[in-house]
Amino acid sequence: MEEIYYTFNPWWEGRDFDFGVIREGIFKHIGNNLSRKQIDIMVGSRRAGKTTFTKQLIQRALKEGIRANEILYLALDHPQLSGQGIAYHLKFFRRLFAHPRGKKLFLFLDEVQESPNWEAELKSIYDLEDIKMVCTGSTSSLIRSQGGKLTGRQFVTTIYPLNFKEFLAFKKVTISRAEDYRYENLVEEYLHIGGYPENVLEADEQYLSNLLDDIIARDLVRLFQIRKPNLLKDLLRLLAASVGSRTSFNKLSNILHVAVDTVKEYIGYFESAFSVKPLEKWTTSYSQKVYAPKKIYLGDTGMKSVFTGKGDLGAKAENAVFLHLLREGKPCGYYAENGKEVDFILRDLKCPLPVEVKYISHFDWQDKGFAGVKLFLRRFPQTKEVVIVSKDVETETKEGEAIIRVIPLWKFLL
Repeated sequence: MEEIYYTFNPWWEGRDFDFGVIREGIFKHIGNNLSRKQIDIMVGSRRAGKTTFTKQLIQRALKEGIRANEILYLALDHPQLSGQGIAYHLKFFRRLFAHPRGKKLFLFLDEVQESPNWEAELKSIYDLEDIKMVCTGSTSSLIRSQGGKLTGRQFVTTIYPLNFKEFLAFKKVTISRAEDYRYENLVEEYLHIGGYPENVLEADEQYLSNLLDDIIARDLVRLFQIRKPNLLKDLLRLLAASVGSRTSFNKLSNILHVAVDTVKEYIGYFESAFSVKPLEKWTTSYSQKVYAPKKIYLGDTGMKSVFTGKGDLGAKAENAVFLHLLREGKPCGYYAENGKEVDFILRDLKCPLPVEVKYISHFDWQDKGFAGVKLFLRRFPQTKEVVIVSKDVETETKEGEAIIRVIPLWKFLL
């Protein structure tokens, strides 16, 4: 048993370990919190980078002077570790280095939900001992098992696949201002392969397909005891084909020959695994928010490529803009009236900000494709600004008192 502990903790013997490419944005958010008492829990899709970031936190701790034998890292989904409780591993760690009970230690637990009774054990350790804990786990498992035991004791952070800026950093691309045109091809590559770190570093046509199978088998079928796993992939294929459109649960139900409630339930499963994210209607009416059709986006544009190939760049661009707003913590909704629509509305009624995605190389404000934005401006004359996200057009015009800013997708994502 001791051998596996040393395998997971090479710093105990002064050995180097791989901690990957630093994601500066996440580090600014979490990296300086090792002194905070609360339990840091990182959730997100499989292979979005949670384990790598955990190793980066350990590397940061070592640089800050925390002794190597005060840090314990465990991947609790390993067969030799998953059967034992967290308290057992902590006791083994103390015995290994003769740590006194009152000594502050640092506990990094990967896939924490694989440990039996993990939530109660974390609560007990937090309440009774001086232990800093950082945990990761599959989002679906954590959401399902949350029973309130850690309320006030935890700080939850979502780890998303790479944004466009991180994508460029991982590919070691630097572009001068005189070469802005190079961004156009790079952003289309980003739309096609998405932001899963391993796939960005070494693209593989089968990577995302295999990842999807892994998510379905390990995060959904096993957790929710789904009897028809093939139905999950069929449903996701339909959702991928209709990215950016309002979703009719009844239509999906008829195509798949299952009950409407089953469709809603399965979409909820995908959401819990960070594979999809629904968008509500932008409205002050609570009933409309609840009952109006949702628009459903994928958790990574590369997943759309699995089902629809390299094409459909307009829908992928809209999906990428949605994920950018989500990562930035900017709540939004779509606007729809009389068959006309605006992709995203940010802010409130006092100063709304419409964002419309048109993956175009020629801008004509008189085009009927902007009818939804024009209707919104008539309904909400207090609007001061509109953002149009294009393929490669950058310009500015006015409609009444509102400034219409057209910006290329790559620049918006940066």
